[in-house]
Amino acid sequence: MIPAEIEIDRALPSGGRVKHALQSYTEQAVGADADITRFHRVFYPVFRVEYEYERSGRLPWGEETVRDVTLIDGLWTDNHGPLQRYRAETDSIETVSLAAYDFGMDRAGLGRSVLLDFQVPTQRAAALLPNRLEGIAESKAFADPSSITSSFEEQLTEAFGLPDDLEPGSFRGVADVSRLYLPFWVCEVYRPESRDLIGAVRTVDDARTDGESPHEWLSTFFREDNSRLARYAHTSIRRAIDPPEPTESQDSDIDGNGSVDDHASDPATERVSETDAGERSDTSSATNERGADEPSDSAGTAEPRDCQSESNEPIQPEDAELDAATLVDPSPDRCFGDVGGMADLERTLRRSVIGPVQQPETFREYGLDPVSGVLLHGPPGCGKTYVAGALAGELEYAFLEVTPADLSSKYMGKPAENVQDAFAIAEANAPCVLFLDEIDAIASAREDQSSTSERGMVNQLLTELEDVSEDVLVLAATNLLSDVDDAIVRTGRFDEHVEVPPPDVPARREILRIHLEGRPLADDLDLDSVVDLTAGYAASDLEYIATDAARRALRDGEAIGTDHVLAAAEDVDSSVPDWAGSALGDGKTLTQPDDVDLSARSLVTPSVDRQFDDVGGMDGLKDRLEETVIDPLENAGQYAEYGLGVTTGVMLFGPPGCGKTHIAGALAGELDFAFLDVTPADLTSKWMGKPARNVADLFEIARQNEPCLVFLDEIDGIASARGGSDGTSQRQMVNQLLTELDGLEDEDVVVVAATNLLSDVDDAIVRSGRFDERIEVPPPDATARREILEVHLRERPVADDCRWDDVVEYTDGYAASDLALLADNAARTAMQAGDQVRERHLLEGVSETASSIDGWS
Repeated sequence: MIPAEIEIDRALPSGGRVKHALQSYTEQAVGADADITRFHRVFYPVFRVEYEYERSGRLPWGEETVRDVTLIDGLWTDNHGPLQRYRAETDSIETVSLAAYDFGMDRAGLGRSVLLDFQVPTQRAAALLPNRLEGIAESKAFADPSSITSSFEEQLTEAFGLPDDLEPGSFRGVADVSRLYLPFWVCEVYRPESRDLIGAVRTVDDARTDGESPHEWLSTFFREDNSRLARYAHTSIRRAIDPPEPTESQDSDIDGNGSVDDHASDPATERVSETDAGERSDTSSATNERGADEPSDSAGTAEPRDCQSESNEPIQPEDAELDAATLVDPSPDRCFGDVGGMADLERTLRRSVIGPVQQPETFREYGLDPVSGVLLHGPPGCGKTYVAGALAGELEYAFLEVTPADLSSKYMGKPAENVQDAFAIAEANAPCVLFLDEIDAIASAREDQSSTSERGMVNQLLTELEDVSEDVLVLAATNLLSDVDDAIVRTGRFDEHVEVPPPDVPARREILRIHLEGRPLADDLDLDSVVDLTAGYAASDLEYIATDAARRALRDGEAIGTDHVLAAAEDVDSSVPDWAGSALGDGKTLTQPDDVDLSARSLVTPSVDRQFDDVGGMDGLKDRLEETVIDPLENAGQYAEYGLGVTTGVMLFGPPGCGKTHIAGALAGELDFAFLDVTPADLTSKWMGKPARNVADLFEIARQNEPCLVFLDEIDGIASARGGSDGTSQRQMVNQLLTELDGLEDEDVVVVAATNLLSDVDDAIVRSGRFDERIEVPPPDATARREILEVHLRERPVADDCRWDDVVEYTDGYAASDLALLADNAARTAMQAGDQVRERHLLEGVSETASSIDGWS
């Protein structure tokens, strides 16, 4: 809800007077055909921070304590510097009622007045200046290069208007933090050829100035991104103007309604003087009506929970053995403003979680129950825990985080008691967000539950979820939904399933910016190349890159530059490569079919980064695949004209370690197909009927992510030659595989299988019509062996005069994997000798590396 009253530093002049002055100036400066089309009273949020420091030399007896003021940007958008010009005006503030203001609550679009929302909790704002000064003090203490520290200190002084005699070591802390708003009139001028946000004014003189307005920073801020006015509007305003699925025009329009604002002709506009008079008359009465300790009714103006009472310690229920003090954060100091990027995720949580929690009566009016639980899923390190804490901060709820280690116990029945205690603590500290991290380890799929104690813990969790009160919001996190017990996942316990994917391009840029904030940065720092390089990286990977870049810059005695960040990124691999497809910029994303237990993310690579040129040798094999698979797919019409079908099944056979898996991936890369790699371990199960279901799931994933190449590695372990000793489950799996292979005729799916011996595979699988092409992958020939060795030594120091002929001759009968090991051994020997890799090192490697397929027929 919009607060009943707020504190401002000054009253604005009549909108009519300001608009008249702006219109006159616009016609003179821009032209007679210019017109003001949008006119808003904007309340910009700021934190007024009073701090103390020791100053020496002013008094005979030594140091004196001085108190000063700085303003911190409430939108957390680095507008701290421009705000300092308003510090003197905040020495005297007044309280105004918002009852008469038009905030656009009854129509689509922003109203005449716009209240911008605080993006961070008060505690975070209070910690900003101390943390930065402490960082400078530590840099000086550890002999950080003085030029860097000095430059950073100057930037800090300028940004926050700090006095010249404030030394980082003399800072004594923050004495008081208050929230208030700076009001502005903001207008947009219309010209036939363009529209441009031209003005932000606080006085009539501002509107008449012929030079740059003293508030030009605000005009520039909104002009840089014309969605900011709507995006930063108070939560209640955004809910009113933002439909469930925002359109492109809404995202790009400053008013959020996709049309030209006609406030200039609105009858309400003509009553500006009357409205302003009403606002002024409410000032004194509003001040007297509110008690000194009474909190505001808005998240935008209310103090955090720890500022509302003297004691903010977690409450410990009498019968609970779990320690509330170690598990509960009564007032989490983060919110969505601290979450880098992830705009879609924030929009989903605001619509699906925060809205129902904050307006339960409205939802019940439409027969909708408030959300009872939210299950966050996605790769590790991408911020599920951090998002859960930020959601608690947004709601101003206590945050109770529970991990499997907190609940498990070696004593029978104790895990179930711990679950009961966790919910009791949440109830005692309500309103509370109870976050169950790694819920798959707490409530795994029941087929994986091996003990009575584990089953008892799951049953207790089910009971608690059924009886949880409305003041407790339960969040849980898992990497894969399929790993969680079905009864936990079903509707009624976790109504919302929200994916937290690897960060996209805007999110990666924002995460890097957040983790680089507060460090000395080069003026020409450009993150674009780093953002492109880190597609598919987790948020935790990006945090490490920022830290490593700072270390590199410190060693070089320079500010952090593009080269430092890029070098750090190149040395770090993604910790979540299996999920990388969802974050790649090539438009290829993964689809997880409904009612499928297998995980698409763990099996499918959306885009393979190798092709035939990356495969050493095997020219005959590559030509065969080009002729039988690639050409028929690329020229299907021509083949159909001659009555020839497209090859959808290829069986690769040959000794182990000779590159069957590698060539299959390269084939997917040549076709630009997704690559689904599966082994018998992914499909088999001890439960009756489960293997056959897994096979059906596998091909459903392939169809949903077509065009797709399915690679069945070690197919003899999936569909071995059938005999009298085969179990029912094994026969069902083979029959399901036969069914799926027969059904691929009209699908954009190619199946490649691999085995060592064709005789080990069920005859029905091998026969024509299922695997039309059966291609041997033999040990590499002489040409292939040399190319394979060159590939594995490509990034290593090899002598220019290194001779290969003897090495190639002596490795006849070696598998490709043997040659990779030989290259490693040769490089290690050369390194120990302090030399480049030479022929003698390779020959030593031959003597140390035997063929793993010796005697293979």
